[in-house]
Amino acid sequence: MREVIFKYKKLWMRSIKRTLPTNYAEMTPAQFLATVRLTKGWIDERQFFLQFYGLKNSQLARLDAFQIYMLTDSLGFLKNLRSSCRTFIFKSLPGKLLAPADNLRDVSFQQFMTVDTFFSWYLSTEKEKYLNQFIAALYLKQGESYHPYRNEKPLDLAANNLLAQKIPDDLKYAVMLNWALIKTWLSDTYKYLFPQGEPSANAKGDKIKSKPVEWLAIFDAFVGDNIPQIDAYKVLPCLDAFRLLNRRIKEAQK
Repeated sequence: MREVIFKYKKLWMRSIKRTLPTNYAEMTPAQFLATVRLTKGWIDERQFFLQFYGLKNSQLARLDAFQIYMLTDSLGFLKNLRSSCRTFIFKSLPGKLLAPADNLRDVSFQQFMTVDTFFSWYLSTEKEKYLNQFIAALYLKQGESYHPYRNEKPLDLAANNLLAQKIPDDLKYAVMLNWALIKTWLSDTYKYLFPQGEPSANAKGDKIKSKPVEWLAIFDAFVGDNIPQIDAYKVLPCLDAFRLLNRRIKEAQK
């Protein structure tokens, strides 16, 4: 994280301090949303700078072309297609839905498979219903759990889905992009289980939709003949499951 100081003269010299992230994990929710809006073409570059840096029109007007260039060049990490992120930039969503802990620390294997299945269905079909289900499976209400113990409440996916439908489109897309960045981190860490994706377009430039991930088949192969222990596999922390699966795939490829 770096600090940027905007200096301009208005009767006397004034300055504004802003933070400049060096990677996605350092971005504020407002900065991430501004990036998503620009990527989707919902705002232009001028609006992006206003929203990303929290500037007023009059303040932005006082910056010259070279200063704009330097600010743009400082955000070079946004152009890196292999950028990754271990954190959830939006810790909560409207409807009191809460994100998992960073680094997927409290995400079970069952929750990850559910979330990523809806995510892959959305990428494959671009149907909004799967995007809503993806968010409903990822962001839970306080005390809600896939595996309720003691005072925890069981997951109510239908209720969370209704809340997800009310979330603004730009925010829903931002949550989806955040998950894609987390998947890139997993691909860097567990490269056999999460191989780098196929190209998004062919030689003619035609868009190629990704195939949904078959997590059920992966889970069945993981459990094998240990059917009586199937619930234990579901509760397993997802990172532990990834480590074991990644090793199995690596050894099988030798």
